Amino acid sequence: MEQVVHGLVCVVKERMLVEGVLQGVGYRAIVKQAARFVGIRGLVRNLDDGRVEIFCEGTKSALKKFHKLIDIKGKPEDIMSINVTKIECSEEGEKGYSSAWKAYRGFEIDYGVEKLSPFEESSLEDHEFGKLYFSSFRNELKSFREDTNLSFAQMAEKYGDISDELKEFRTGIERFLTKFLKEYSKKGK
Repeated sequence: MEQVVHGLVCVVKERMLVEGVLQGVGYRAIVKQAARFVGIRGLVRNLDDGRVEIFCEGTKSALKKFHKLIDIKGKPEDIMSINVTKIECSEEGEKGYSSAWKAYRGFEIDYGVEKLSPFEESSLEDHEFGKLYFSSFRNELKSFREDTNLSFAQMAEKYGDISDELKEFRTGIERFLTKFLKEYSKKGK
């Protein structure tokens, strides 16, 4: 239940510092989609030290959902897999909190450029999503390859069984024909 003061739902402001494998893999695009999904406003940007900084505002329940959506655990050994290792959150008034570094509407990715045209902003965002799709496709392709190898291994095993059964069948037929021909040739004499 949201905290309601004087008939209004309270909005909380947070600053988050996120660590892990985050830059160059489309993490900011996921953050933006998660923010849109839960209905919060804010900004996300890459920091020079490899972390990602998020400033956001919304209801406590929306922020709680947001935290869960962006705490992605990938494969630590895969440099193309988003893998969050740590999230530090500071609410307004707490130590570590600072206000948004620039004005925003909705939820935005800050690319570190003063002013972007709508086309440039859209192109950069599409590029972020492209990284995500590529990473996802890589994982799907790897899974497909593993499934295919397993299927071939299973087919080889089944083929081996079928081959053995066919050899036994052929041996049985040869015995039957040999016996039949012996009996037939005895009757013909």
